[in-house]
Amino acid sequence: MAVCAVCGKKTAFGNRVAHSATTTKRTWKPNLQRVRAVMEDGSVKRIYVCAKCLKAGKVKKAVK
Repeated sequence: MAVCAVCGKKTAFGNRVAHSATTTKRTWKPNLQRVRAVMEDGSVKRIYVCAKCLKAGKVKKAVK
């Protein structure tokens, strides 16, 4: 199971509820992107980050 390296967001589990109130299991997956990011020590590493953290600017992307 993939996890966001910044916020720790991962797959959520729950029930799909039909109009007749029958329930079946379902999942919500985070929108994870694999990016080359600059870490705190200055090294470049490929990590999985959710789109919300990318949009908020919590990750500094590495330039080639």
